[in-house]
Amino acid sequence: MNTHPAEADAWVRTHLAGWPAATRKLAAQLITRYGRPQTATAHDLTWYGNGPWKRTVLHRAGVKHNFPVPHEDILEQTVNYRVPPAKIPDLIAYDGSLVVDHTSGELSAHCDSEEQNRIMLNIADDIVTGQRSVDQGLAYHAQIVRALQDRVPESYPNTLKFKILPSTQTADPGEEAPLLEHLGES
Repeated sequence: MNTHPAEADAWVRTHLAGWPAATRKLAAQLITRYGRPQTATAHDLTWYGNGPWKRTVLHRAGVKHNFPVPHEDILEQTVNYRVPPAKIPDLIAYDGSLVVDHTSGELSAHCDSEEQNRIMLNIADDIVTGQRSVDQGLAYHAQIVRALQDRVPESYPNTLKFKILPSTQTADPGEEAPLLEHLGES
């Protein structure tokens, strides 16, 4: 659902006048690519089922993040993805802007662009599947960013390299605990 860039810019000028410039610019790009957000509040814009994403949230206010270079995490994008519990610490060690919701079977990346979120999620998949260690993931991420800054063509951030599964295959509702029949009895 593409929107003409002039129409996207007009929507942003009308609805996001007080937002930071970088967030307004990214909002216009997202609206051009995915159409207007399904929900808009004073704090964020949200799209559902856009592109490969289960959910995209553009936050008005970002969180300062210094890896791989200083930026503000303003864009949160979520996919259905099952992370084995033993791999969660590795993902957090790789990048604290990854969020695992094991029960829902979701993995979210928070960064400043879709390109950066795809890099993060692709490397997260490499770590989960054992193709890279945490240290290798960190080094590769920095290498990709350097190449992009030098305008070297890099295909890794162009698409998600893993298959998106339905949430019925990624969610883990857990097990029900047995009832404690005599709780509190002496």
